[in-house]
Amino acid sequence: MMKRKIITSSFFLCMFVATSLAQEVDSLLNKVKDKAKEKLQISGTMGVTYEGYGLSRSPSGWTGYQPRRPWNQVRFDFKPTFNFSKNFSLPVNFNFAALPTNFAGPYAGISKPTFGQFITNPMNNFGLNPKYKWAELQLGTQYLNYSNLSTGDIGVFGIGFDLRPKDFLFKFFTGVSQQGIDFAAGPPSVTGAYKRKNWMAQIGTEKDGQYKFTLNFAKGKDEPASAAPPPVTVRPQEGIVISLVSDIYLEKGFYFKAEGAQSTFTKDVATPLTSSIRSLKPFIEAHTSTSTDYAAQASVGKKSQKFDIGVMVKYLGAGFQTVGYPFLQSDRLDYTLNTKINAWKNRMNIVASIGQRVNNVNNTALKAKQFIGNLNWFTQFNDKFGLNVNYNNFGFQAASGLNPFGIKNVSNDLGINPTFSFTGKKIIHILSMSYNYSKYDERDVITGLTTSNNTHTALVTYVPTYLENDISPDFSILYFYNDVPGAKITLATLSTALSMNAAKKKLKLRGQLQYTLGKLNSFSNSNNLVASCNVDLKIGKNLTWSTFLTTNYFKYGDEIVPNGASYVETTSRTGFQYRFDTKKQK
Repeated sequence: MMKRKIITSSFFLCMFVATSLAQEVDSLLNKVKDKAKEKLQISGTMGVTYEGYGLSRSPSGWTGYQPRRPWNQVRFDFKPTFNFSKNFSLPVNFNFAALPTNFAGPYAGISKPTFGQFITNPMNNFGLNPKYKWAELQLGTQYLNYSNLSTGDIGVFGIGFDLRPKDFLFKFFTGVSQQGIDFAAGPPSVTGAYKRKNWMAQIGTEKDGQYKFTLNFAKGKDEPASAAPPPVTVRPQEGIVISLVSDIYLEKGFYFKAEGAQSTFTKDVATPLTSSIRSLKPFIEAHTSTSTDYAAQASVGKKSQKFDIGVMVKYLGAGFQTVGYPFLQSDRLDYTLNTKINAWKNRMNIVASIGQRVNNVNNTALKAKQFIGNLNWFTQFNDKFGLNVNYNNFGFQAASGLNPFGIKNVSNDLGINPTFSFTGKKIIHILSMSYNYSKYDERDVITGLTTSNNTHTALVTYVPTYLENDISPDFSILYFYNDVPGAKITLATLSTALSMNAAKKKLKLRGQLQYTLGKLNSFSNSNNLVASCNVDLKIGKNLTWSTFLTTNYFKYGDEIVPNGASYVETTSRTGFQYRFDTKKQK
């Protein structure tokens, strides 16, 4: 209780300081602008936000529903961009939490983090990117995408540079993508993680709209001693990828893009070294758990204002793996035909692709083929009626034999969304309807039995817009039905909301009420009521105070024990956001 009082008092003190300093900052920035004779321009945002979380469960002592957030949290953000001249700028991105937690959840937090743990925590961002002409220094948390087969899907805290003199490229970055997290058996349990260091580099040449040729390098390595006790289900790993990118853009919209890559990846650095597997010295030495493989992708096509068409082929070997894309599915071959059409004076837009994926390419006994089909077709017939249709097919199946039976995973999704709009003298009526059908079939390779997951979703939304006042209501009805073996789930949701402006449009209010009636099989109904409220107050020209409150009440049917259990979950969030810009507005 004392900790909560201290946090609450600290937050309101921060809010008071933020309010009182806002005008001082505004005045100071104006003075800086005048003295610098507009050579220095500063723009961006800064703010402080407090979030409180509450959970009460009935009956007392029931633990069937666990808390989803920390009880209290204070976040700060500071995102200015300093433009010292036409050629020199400094973007800053500081976004961090006062109370330390990590990716494992609010109850796996680090109570006394080191400075390194704090600045590399995934929930925090500390980034500086000073740039002078073609030279950029990268400091702190960065999300860097060098290529599709090397790196670009993870955030790394570290230091590097991006140099682009004339048509040349020189890039390098090194840092930590995750800190070591100790294993804990619980409750609650914590899987744990090893500290991972990353290195990446790129060298090449590029000219916008004409060509790009680069050599890319990406490496990641875990530190086995960074977690004590170490994770039980995770082993320390090491991997490296080298790739070559070649993109060419020709006249009249023709293009060719290609990338080839080789990876050497060790699944457990604790395994013995071996000479039977090719190493890539001095970057990595092979262990008995090391594998080396290749990947490549290429696309060719033509783009124009009204019509695009292209072919894409991608191959990933069974042993290909990169730390830059940890969830990349390997051992597959994809080839697709992609097109985009704009017609009927841009009132019709069609985006479609068709192709096939071959899985388990390196093991013909389990080879499986997937059909890939995607379509999004939008047509605005007139000012009153528009229609959007989308279809997605993604699945693969192999010929069925006797134990193991052939693999089968096929997903089909169809969506239809008509929209009607009617304009009167004082009101605009917008009626939107949508229906989505999803079917997923999966065959058990041991028993040969195929199960289906069928989902139907229907939504109707009505939004009246009044032309002579600031009141904006909306209403919606949702029906959801899911049928899987052993479970049939039905949900019906009614939702309504009302927003309005007040105090000469300095105050924006929005309230929403949502009720859901749910049913699982033949059990009694569950009930869910959600109420929320948003209040945005514009205190000054650049200062806004935003508050969000929500309450979620859920009462179960008799599908769980104890029967009729319920919980009330509340979230309150309030904070100040200040926007600044020293550039004189004309």
